[in-house]
This record gives sequence, C-alpha cells and structure tokens, in this order.
Amino acid sequence: MSTWWGESWSRDITPQNPASYPLRSDQDQQLTTEHSAMAVQSLLDSNRYNASLMDNSPHPAEPSIWSDRAVQEACLMRYFVEELAPWFDSCDAGKHFALVMPDRAAQCPALLYAVYSAAARHLGRWQSTGTRPVAFAGRHLPNLGDGMALNYQSLCISHLMSADDMEIHNVDLLAASVILRFYEEFDAALAGVDGKTHLRGTQVFLNTQGHVALRCGGLQLAAFWVGIRQEFHKAFLEQRVAELDLSCCDGSVYRQLDSTDDPTWANRVVLHCVDVLRYCYGEEGQIRSQYEELCAYNQQWQARTPSTFDPLYCRPPNTAKGEIFPVLWYLDDCIVTGIQHWHLARLLLAVFDPTVPRLGPGRKAAIARREAEVKHHVFSLCGIAISNKTAPALVSACMGVSMCGDRMTDRREQEALFDILLKTEQIHGLTTTHAQNSLRAAWEWDTTVSQVPSFNPNI
Repeated sequence: MSTWWGESWSRDITPQNPASYPLRSDQDQQLTTEHSAMAVQSLLDSNRYNASLMDNSPHPAEPSIWSDRAVQEACLMRYFVEELAPWFDSCDAGKHFALVMPDRAAQCPALLYAVYSAAARHLGRWQSTGTRPVAFAGRHLPNLGDGMALNYQSLCISHLMSADDMEIHNVDLLAASVILRFYEEFDAALAGVDGKTHLRGTQVFLNTQGHVALRCGGLQLAAFWVGIRQEFHKAFLEQRVAELDLSCCDGSVYRQLDSTDDPTWANRVVLHCVDVLRYCYGEEGQIRSQYEELCAYNQQWQARTPSTFDPLYCRPPNTAKGEIFPVLWYLDDCIVTGIQHWHLARLLLAVFDPTVPRLGPGRKAAIARREAEVKHHVFSLCGIAISNKTAPALVSACMGVSMCGDRMTDRREQEALFDILLKTEQIHGLTTTHAQNSLRAAWEWDTTVSQVPSFNPNI
C-alpha cells in the first residue's frame, strides 16, 4: 500500500453498511472494471450505434446483451458528462472533463469509480422521491442511492491506496481525487459536518503536479484549477487559509494582469481569492500594506478584464414586485465563475478592512459603509446565480449567504436569502441544513417562511 495514500485516504472510506456493499476481491474488481470499461466504450461509440437505429433502417436493432449493472454504469457516465462535467469545466475552454476524461476513465479504474460515485450520489439525491426508483435516460436504476455511491467511492479509494508511490504524478489520479472531493467540497461545510476525508489526498496531488500542469495544460491543468477552487471554497466556509503550496504559480501568467483569454482571467481571480484568505486568516496577522496590495490587485483585475466580463444585461431588482436581487446576465460559465469569485474576494476584504476605526465618532459611519458593501456583494452573488444557469453559481451564492446572511435584518431580504439555500438543495442536491438552521437562529425566526415572490431573471 502506498504510504501517502494510506495516511491521506484511509479514514471513512467504507460504506455505512459494509455488509451490504462489500469490497470485491481483486479478481472481481478486475472483472467489474472491464465491464465498466465496456460501458464507457459503448458511450464513446454512441454516434456509430445511433446511426444503426435510424427510422429508415431495414435492420432492427440487436437486443442488448448488457447486464443491469452495465446499463447503470453507462447511465452514470452519461449523467456525469451531461450534468456534472460543467461543474468541473466551468473555467476550461477545452472541456476536458466532458470530452477527454471518459476515454481516460475506461483505462483507469480509480477515475472510473470516482465518476460513478459522484454521478450516483448526485443523481440519487436529485431524484430522491422516497418510493419511486431512480431513472435516467428512460432506464430505471433501482439499486442507485447513497449506499451504491459509497460502494463506488470505496472501490475508487481502494485503487488509490494500492497505487505505487510514483503514481503521485499520475494525471488520472489527480482527476479522480478532485471528482471524489466534489460533494465533500460543499456538502460537509453547509451541512455542519467536518468532512476532510479527501482533503489531504488532493493536496498531495496538487502540490506535486502543479508545475507540470502549468507547463503541459490539458486535463492535468483543468483538474489542477478545479482542485484550487475546491480548496478555496472549503477554506472560505471553514474560515481558514487554503492549505496549498501554490509557488508554482509565481511568475506565471496567472500572477499577471496582461491581456489573455477569459478562462485565464477567471483563474487569476480564484488565485487572488486564495491570497485574500491568507491575509484574513494567516498566522502572520493582518498587515495593512498587504491589505492595500490586495485591494489594488482586486481593482486592477476588474478594470483590466475584457468587455466579455461586462454583463450582457443588467437591471436592479424590481422592488415593487418584491424582488430583492439584481438581474445580471453573462455569456459564459467561466465569466460567471470569475465575477462571483471577485465578489467573494471583495466580501472578505470588506469584512477584514483594517481602516474601520475601532473608536471615535467615525466608527458608526464606517461600519455602516462596510455593511452596505457586504450586502451589495452578497446580493450580487445571489442575483448572478439566479440569472445564469451556470452549474456552480448557486453554490457560490450559498457561500456568501451562509457566511454573511446573518447581517441582514429585513425579513423579506432574509427570506430571499433563505430561498437561495432551498433552491441549492432542490436543484443540486447539496445539503444546506446547517446553514439554514444557523441563519434561522441568527435571525431569531419563530414563524414559518412566507412566500417570496417568484423572481424572473428573463425580464
């Protein structure tokens, strides 16, 4: 067993009911992997297969010889590509998780099972109806649920733990680790659970592969930036520094503000967010000169981004109709991701502003300005999330709501923020129970939530 995987991944890797979902023998795992690879290859060959099913074909389609498990795993791969890959590809023009990863997963069991685990958990939660079986693409998947997702997770981690030490440089295992961390990224923090099972394993990969990823690009670079975003999100919610060595970015295009493509601009501000966390929670304390440098970079990033980062359409909320959040349309996922991270950075800089006087007649006015700025950024995060269908947008809004929503005193505004948490659960299947309960207590709610008017971002 690899020592670095043994230390990083050995905790909490078995299902809640191990007897129900036991790990297979090496022979069984090999057979299952080969069967899964067949399912993936069939998905990759779907265009050729579909051609034989044209209405005017004189030959009927041959009956399927797939087992129920093969059908389930083909559905899971397709579900990942169609529904979850946009989360990972939001800042990747090459869309490597949708276009490249499936082919690589057919050759890498750890990556394959990571995909199955994430897809099974998301699909099972999204369709959680209690009695009706999960279905996708016209296929019933009666065995799908959190238990099966944990089984796939255990199989993935068993492959990771048996990897040779040199596999720390393996691109596919980096991709597998960030996929495994997909739910832990938000679910644990928003649900009030200390979920650090996969944190260390992902950090090892990121710290080892960073230099090569920046030089070679491809799936490795895409997974590298996903891992950085994941760690920032967790650190933001847990109020700590991001535990990553990002010295590989020093002197790179991601530390500059020269003209470049939109995904690079988005990744630049993600890196900036990591820097802001270090100022806010770092051991060296909050140094005034560092704060000023961060504010200057933040302003320059906003000023130098190309016109594509300007909203296609925007308007303030229609308060006469009970709207709370602005309407902000953007044209691309990476732009939404970049703008939302800019707001998250501004949120932190406003809260940790060292220029707010601690005493004196100017303190009250300074605090009022700070609270107004916090409110502006939280509401902007929410408006962007509702106005755009970008996969991670609602979750980024939840980050602002869960950490700063307690500052809002108007009941209607509180209910609109609370609705963001509810929408995130309904649409993405991410548990926000802890955030909901914390805000209810902070707001001292003792009555049920009233109906917030429907918000139409298309007007």
